[in-house]
Amino acid sequence: MNELLEAKLTISRIKSEVLNLTAELVADESAGKDYAIKRLLGVVEFIEEYDVKDKDIEL
Repeated sequence: MNELLEAKLTISRIKSEVLNLTAELVADESAGKDYAIKRLLGVVEFIEEYDVKDKDIEL
């Protein structure tokens, strides 16, 4: 498999797991989680910005 395509798939899986964790925190009734949620969403934004672009993948 193309290395860039494999990297894209791995990054997409990581992003999915981070979003799932964020959703669990949002659903949790505990206090003091706002900072953690903001940081996790920041990680997702970073991934979105610096992720391998589809146009860079040659098949």
